[in-house]
Amino acid sequence: MAESDIKKETQKVLHSTASNIVVLLEHIRPYEGSDQPIQDFSGPKFKEEINELATAIDKEVTRFIIACKPPALDKEICELCPKINAGLFHLVQKVNQVPKKAGKTYLDAVRKAVCRSLISAIGLINSFIKEKVEVDKSALYEVSYTSASGIFWEHCKALAQIPADNRSAVVLAWKNSVGNLVKDAVEELQQTLEEYQTDANDEKAKQEEEAFSDDSMDDDFNPEIPPGRLEEARKIQRLVTVAKHTCDKVGLRCIRDCGQLDEERIIWLDRLVDLGKPVQDSVDDLVATLFINDDSWKRQAEMESSKLTKALLDLITLAITFVDDSHLQWFELCRKQLDATQLSTKVVR
Repeated sequence: MAESDIKKETQKVLHSTASNIVVLLEHIRPYEGSDQPIQDFSGPKFKEEINELATAIDKEVTRFIIACKPPALDKEICELCPKINAGLFHLVQKVNQVPKKAGKTYLDAVRKAVCRSLISAIGLINSFIKEKVEVDKSALYEVSYTSASGIFWEHCKALAQIPADNRSAVVLAWKNSVGNLVKDAVEELQQTLEEYQTDANDEKAKQEEEAFSDDSMDDDFNPEIPPGRLEEARKIQRLVTVAKHTCDKVGLRCIRDCGQLDEERIIWLDRLVDLGKPVQDSVDDLVATLFINDDSWKRQAEMESSKLTKALLDLITLAITFVDDSHLQWFELCRKQLDATQLSTKVVR
């Protein structure tokens, strides 16, 4: 990411966001537990709440990363920064509820996990700004050597798992850089739409309840699709589902089932990964348009839909080059599904 892609005023917002996270880090590092009675604290409930909050934060950070990709979406970045701050603030608030009597080792594990998350968030934001926000060296040291050790051990394990050939390498690359990421994006959209429909039924009651809430941060951290977009969201869901099916078929029928590894097929496998990555990027970008909080979202969604359709057709055209004839029907099905979205042209082998 080129730092110059993000405007100067937006960089100031990013710097302020990272600085706020540093304050949270400095607060939580020395925390030794509250005086709350242990009877009032439930470890399983706390873990469940932390998991739900972490999932919500992850969604916002994912959208933040997409917004920072060139060309940077400065408006979206500025809207997401306070939401990320609010989510991390809630995270630290939750940790403040852990009592001393919950156990020193337990409290230490919780605190370190949160500190690592905060430091990672600061590092992520720093990667997009020119004027970096500094973190206390002692805080970095506390997590750096354990992280470095873990990375070293993982790398040693990886040495024993070097692929036997290009097909094996492509299987792994496809899974990690295309297949799993597209699958995650489709599942996240499905979950978001289910929540969208559920929330729409009681949104008014929810707003009335929040109007009397003591927690002023709740309104700032509520990742959801703006109202009135369900129909378009369903169209986008259908298209990204076609993308998932296409990627699944390529992974199984082209890559896994490639038995012959001559020079042409080795190049073919590499090109499948090359053309799969634009599909994955386009899926992320298309889903992200649903969360744009201005009237440009629909035009942007149309542009991203066209990009995804083209990326899929390019991938299908390459995929059928060497795939066994018995599997052509799978790709014909994907092509027909694209036709059903009224966003494709015909693919001929």
